[in-house]
This record gives sequence, structure tokens and C-alpha cells, in this order.
Amino acid sequence: MARSTRRLVAALTLAAATAVGVGACSPITTMQSYAPSDGVQGELEGGDVRVLVENLMVLSAEEGAPGTVLGALVNRGAEAVEVTLSNAEVTGGIQLTVEADSTLLLSPDHEDVVFPAVPVPPGAVLELQVSTEQTGSITLPVPVLNGDIPPYGEYLPSSE
Repeated sequence: MARSTRRLVAALTLAAATAVGVGACSPITTMQSYAPSDGVQGELEGGDVRVLVENLMVLSAEEGAPGTVLGALVNRGAEAVEVTLSNAEVTGGIQLTVEADSTLLLSPDHEDVVFPAVPVPPGAVLELQVSTEQTGSITLPVPVLNGDIPPYGEYLPSSE
């Protein structure tokens, strides 16, 4: 009986030491900022304006086809902000108003934002400028997806 108790204590001690050793080697990933989905994130800040860009991506069937913008714009400021999404190769920018202390969801179910023609194929990135008059702009490498991953397929724009 004493022999099995010693083995059990030795096994538990070894397991505890291994867990502590492995745990000490890895960072706490939830403390690090990262985009938790397929899109990218960014931040515009200047003066009293702070706008967060969350999970931004574009869905398009092919290069040159229309592209739906998915994601969210979060206004942490006390006043409404005009946010512009643009790309040098996409005709015209898209202007959106994000109300004070609120989130604007970009999807066909909420705020439908569609580029008439996406200049890169699915699988590539679209260099998208996100800007406000108060903060200037940032350029984000926004992934272009083709809708093969559920539930993105239902958000592909029609090419009519």
C-alpha cells in the first residue's frame, strides 16, 4: 500500500512541475491585443476623437466584382464622427456617420457597405484607408474573402 501511495505522490508532483514549467513559458494571450476573427483591427485617435475599427474584412466573389465590407466602427468619443473608407483603386470613398459613444455594425443586416468593384482577388489584401477629419487616416491590410467560409457566403453582394 505504501508503495502505491509513493508512486501516486511522485506522479502528481511530476505532473504539477510539468504544468508549472509549461505555463511559465507561454504568454497570457488574452492580455495581448489581436484580431479574434478573420478581419483586422485598427484605431484612430486625435483630440477628443477615438474610433476603433473592429474585424474589418471585404467579401467578394472575384477580382473586379462588388465587395461587401463587414466589421464594426466604434466611436468612443462624445460627438458623432464621419468616417471614410477608401482605396486608391476603388472609385470614390464611402462615408459613414458613427454616433457618439456607439458602435456601427457594417453588414447587410445593419449598415450595408458595398464597394462597386474590388481591385484584388479573394485571398489577397485590400489596402484600405480609414480616416476622419479630426484624426487623419490609417491604412489597414484588409483581407478579401470569397464567402466559402460559413456564414460569409450569405453576405456576398450580387454582381448585378
